[in-house]
Amino acid sequence: MPSDPKLRASDADRERTVTLLGKHLAAGRLTDEEFQERLDAAYAAKTLGQLDELLADLPAIDLYDLPDATMRRNWPGYGQLPWSRRPS
Repeated sequence: MPSDPKLRASDADRERTVTLLGKHLAAGRLTDEEFQERLDAAYAAKTLGQLDELLADLPAIDLYDLPDATMRRNWPGYGQLPWSRRPS
């Protein structure tokens, strides 16, 4: 369920937005000037809608930053069928 854009933003909401903006700066999607403008706006934002506007033209997920296949192999039980596990 999407959040209500009129709800007041918390400090944690602002920090999450700033973190995301920093990732987009590092990925080259924002110039230093754009990042600074959005950073100032994020800390001044009063509502969730104002924070959402700062990220509206940026992708929500970076397909180049997904976990690779080697991480899945390290998950407990990866590759085991539920009925093939030995009792503990």
